[in-house]
Amino acid sequence: MALGARFSDNQIFKGVDRRRRGDPYAERARKLLDLTDISVSTIQACILLGTVCFSDSQTRSESLYYSVAVRLAFILDLANRQCDDEVERQVNLRIWWSLYMIDIWSSVGLNLPRQLDFVESYPLPTNEEVFLSLRSGAMPTDLGRPGLWSEMVLLARIWARIHHLNKASVNSLIDSQTLSETVDSLAQDLRAWSEALHPSLQETPENLEHYTSLGLGNAFAALHLGYHYYNEVLFYQFLARNPDPECTRESIDRYRAQCNDHALAFCNLLYRCRPTNRPQCQYVMVGHMLVVTSTVYIHMLLFSDDDAKIRLARNRLGQNFEILTALQTFWVTLDVALSRLQVFHNACTRSIDESFQMDQWMLKFLLEHGSSVMERPISEGDSPGALRNWFLQTF
Repeated sequence: MALGARFSDNQIFKGVDRRRRGDPYAERARKLLDLTDISVSTIQACILLGTVCFSDSQTRSESLYYSVAVRLAFILDLANRQCDDEVERQVNLRIWWSLYMIDIWSSVGLNLPRQLDFVESYPLPTNEEVFLSLRSGAMPTDLGRPGLWSEMVLLARIWARIHHLNKASVNSLIDSQTLSETVDSLAQDLRAWSEALHPSLQETPENLEHYTSLGLGNAFAALHLGYHYYNEVLFYQFLARNPDPECTRESIDRYRAQCNDHALAFCNLLYRCRPTNRPQCQYVMVGHMLVVTSTVYIHMLLFSDDDAKIRLARNRLGQNFEILTALQTFWVTLDVALSRLQVFHNACTRSIDESFQMDQWMLKFLLEHGSSVMERPISEGDSPGALRNWFLQTF
């Protein structure tokens, strides 16, 4: 309820800001949390409360709840825990691997050390259709091919390596040749992951509709939005006007083209998800990813000499801003996301030549979505309307 109340049109919420409708439920959940209860339910409660904090930009509390959840999972040896049936085992595996992915995103977002590593011997969850068909008392059988959750885990493993690369690059811990080789290797790993997907998991309109009918449209979209976003971040540093001088012009052009291609694909998928009868992709992290993607379109707008691309970039920036302001009506943390976009634009106005340079500032912008270091708080006078005026005047 703390997370879902904002989407309700029930009359009991009449006159209450959507973003604050879950507050009483969150407060009640915090009071009910008993950390002496070492159980799976307590882990789930900590994950949900951490997500509530994340949605409200309470980043320190978010990290604390997630850290407690991870520690409890260690105490219970959750991935190997003895279970009464396959339903319980699959739930435990989903929780364990959810924590693995949360640990990557949360640690990167706050620039904190990670707690969980990928363990090859731990089984990945079965596919969602098999999982949804399991009944209490069911014993292990042939659980078939991996599903959305398993593929998210494998993709997140590559994402963690992309973060490590960007951090090493900014801190001058790798030379130009190693940088280029590692980018190529990670790009190949991402392509190999995509090409190895089961046909039922590939990014097609039919598969999106199928998973939407199962109530899993958000998960399907998140998988592929993540894939495109990770590619964007991998190639992003080559958008700079003067990237690594030792990289060949051919490599730089290729990396820039791939960054642009994945920004286009990200928005293509996001736009397809929105006009359905069951609105998709209204979760918080879409805001951060869309802000970063929008800066790729700003690059097109500033540096392209192709009139068609400039028109496309301008049009998509308008659509993206509409989506961001729509998300802002649900999530407090979108105030920060929109502020980041404005801060990025201000950086461009000060120096176009340096605006896409991969340095500590840019690293924070791309990766540390939970950090307040580089964010300029929205002033008391700012509002969605004020931000809209800024956007219209700018683009």
